[in-house]
Amino acid sequence: MTRKPLLSISMLLFIAILLAAGLVFFGRNRTIQLIGTDSNDPSAQADQEKENGNLAEKNEVIPFSVSGWIPYWAKDAGAASLDSGLQLFSEINPFAFGVDGSGRLIDKAGIGKSPWPELFKKARQENVRVVPTILWGDAEAMHKIFSDQALLEKHVETINAMLQKYDFPGADIDYEGKDIADKDGFSSFLQKLHEKLQTENKTLNCTVEARTQDAVPDGFTGIRAMSFANDPKALNDYCDTVRIMAYDQVFQVYRSNKFDIPGGTPEAPNADNRWVEEVAGYFLKYIPAEKLSLGIPTYGWEFQVTKTDNGHHYERVRSVTYPQAIQEAKAASATPVRTEGGELSFTYRTADGEHVVTFEDADSISGKIDIAKKIGLGGISIFKIDGETDPEMFKILGK
Repeated sequence: MTRKPLLSISMLLFIAILLAAGLVFFGRNRTIQLIGTDSNDPSAQADQEKENGNLAEKNEVIPFSVSGWIPYWAKDAGAASLDSGLQLFSEINPFAFGVDGSGRLIDKAGIGKSPWPELFKKARQENVRVVPTILWGDAEAMHKIFSDQALLEKHVETINAMLQKYDFPGADIDYEGKDIADKDGFSSFLQKLHEKLQTENKTLNCTVEARTQDAVPDGFTGIRAMSFANDPKALNDYCDTVRIMAYDQVFQVYRSNKFDIPGGTPEAPNADNRWVEEVAGYFLKYIPAEKLSLGIPTYGWEFQVTKTDNGHHYERVRSVTYPQAIQEAKAASATPVRTEGGELSFTYRTADGEHVVTFEDADSISGKIDIAKKIGLGGISIFKIDGETDPEMFKILGK
């Protein structure tokens, strides 16, 4: 009886082809993995791992945060305006607490009452952080607290107790109008608060006034030099996020409700894009971009204007929301035009003289977002969410 071969010739050919393909594939993979290196050289392997790590870092996407302040004086309208737009934010900041002369917190927002609990519940469902803002503008009281170690530590404990009570993940400190003499005292306060919150696994946002230089301008003393009471190095050391209030430009520059500006055309910028970029550039010298958030306004200002020999004299009349500005322009038969700094502005005359109004709309807000992204900042902070913004702003944020 003749025995059949164990493998046919065709089967042998098929196996040979598979073996050849496997050798080619293995060789190709080995070439890709080891080209330029010796697989048995530990230093070469370390170099390769380091390069792989660098590539991962280069390709890493840094999150761009969007936060918004909700003022207690417009809490219902602010919360309502977020009904369909809350998911556009990474964090919301209710202007919730003030501070009295002894360093105790004042619940100005009624934080346990509607609309807050409903808004906070929805925010958590949308994975939006809720971090309350503590707003303080009493320079004399701040000096008292910062100058007394016991009062300072008690103030820190008070803030921590509030965060624990409401289960907030951090605090936003907005202490404006400080005397420049309290620069070191404020830095000491931030250090102690940072250390306390760090032990509780909570974060610290620091909201500060804008500035463009280290040197204090001539004639700026006391609270007029408030921007210089913030030490950028201390802000970097103790704050998880630094929010720059890059608005109220003429007040930040002149520190007065009355001032003169040279030039033939009346204009009083609130947040000129060129100035905004200069402000951000200053802080970038001391603080990494990813820790900085650019404060963006949703409102503007109205001034009464008088012509001078080389320009105009300005006196503040009032702040204006977007709807107010649009309504005022319509009533005056004036057409708002885009300034070189990206804002909207118009002038009109009344019985008491000429007025100039400068304000923000969705396009000007979009321009400031572009600035923040262009220079790599960690995010933006919108002031304010009060139901009085340009409705198109939410479409801009949605992009």
